[in-house]
Amino acid sequence: MDNFFKGLTIIELSSVLAGPSVGMFFAELGATVIKIENSKTGGDVTRSWKNSHEIASQSNEISAYFAAVNYGKTHVFLDLKDPKEKYQLDEYVKSADIITTNLKLGDAEKLGLTYDYFRSLKENIIQCQLSGFESDKSRPAFDAVLQAETGYMHMNGHPNSPPTKMPVALIDVIAGHQMKEALLIALLKLEKENLGSYIEVSLEASAISSLANQATNWLMSGLEGKRNGSLHPNIAPYGETYQCKDGKWLVLAIGNDKQFKNLIKILNNKKLEDGKYQSNQNRIANRKALNEVLALSFQGKERDEILKGLLKAKIPAGAIHGMKEVFAGETAQNMLIHEDLNGTNTIRPSSIAFRFSK
Repeated sequence: MDNFFKGLTIIELSSVLAGPSVGMFFAELGATVIKIENSKTGGDVTRSWKNSHEIASQSNEISAYFAAVNYGKTHVFLDLKDPKEKYQLDEYVKSADIITTNLKLGDAEKLGLTYDYFRSLKENIIQCQLSGFESDKSRPAFDAVLQAETGYMHMNGHPNSPPTKMPVALIDVIAGHQMKEALLIALLKLEKENLGSYIEVSLEASAISSLANQATNWLMSGLEGKRNGSLHPNIAPYGETYQCKDGKWLVLAIGNDKQFKNLIKILNNKKLEDGKYQSNQNRIANRKALNEVLALSFQGKERDEILKGLLKAKIPAGAIHGMKEVFAGETAQNMLIHEDLNGTNTIRPSSIAFRFSK
């Protein structure tokens, strides 16, 4: 699979996270990805987005954020307002298959980077343009703003906490997947019909399309997602977290009544046998009381010991891990990829989470 897209050339005229994540995906699968960066501004803005540890140690020339989605690329710095340097881009485009862009409204025309212009250089070129808001393409868009305006922050957090942004730039990640899917379809079209494509993806539409059951809860029953911690609106106990005797935490994800009956056996707490907990409908109605009983049950247990029992009984539960524990695990270790970028030893998990066995 490493060379599946060998011979494919992508010009990356996009920055930050969503667009670059697409380039890295194809680079990992063998494509040649040429990332064009603005020589006047020092390149992709995320090169300078350093965390507090990086600032304190002054150890890395580029940020860990930039390294996350810029593996396996050729980096070319150009001033596209300079005709001579614009000519270099033109030469790259002539031999390219795909161009990814996240140009602000009007910039494509100002810089002469329209799809019609790219087609004049290569007729069957594919371009994927990422914008922020479908409803207003002139608005500057950042992940936090999109999380706010597409409902995510409204639902995220605890009941008494303010609306909360998720710590991962989730909307960028989702939009990156939409771009990949669209480009794979465009490549099929190119293969079948020898025709290029102009594709538009927006962060806004990507976010709305991923609201999943929270969208249908509202559209079909009028139930609006609200800040409820990690709790699932339709199932209980699902998303409830419990601190154990040793101070470690776990989460439950009970999906049916059989699993709950097995939980009663493992915890050996007679209070859980109350009729008001024996169906999911009743558990939802009596969620607060149920949570109190479960919290007391787990307080007397060692986390890893009780977790073994839960998993043996096929009860969906998991240890709550920090980054140290995640990347000590075999799965994460097997996903790590290294690259020297400008003298900085960079490391990140692969963007490829699938394997072809045959």
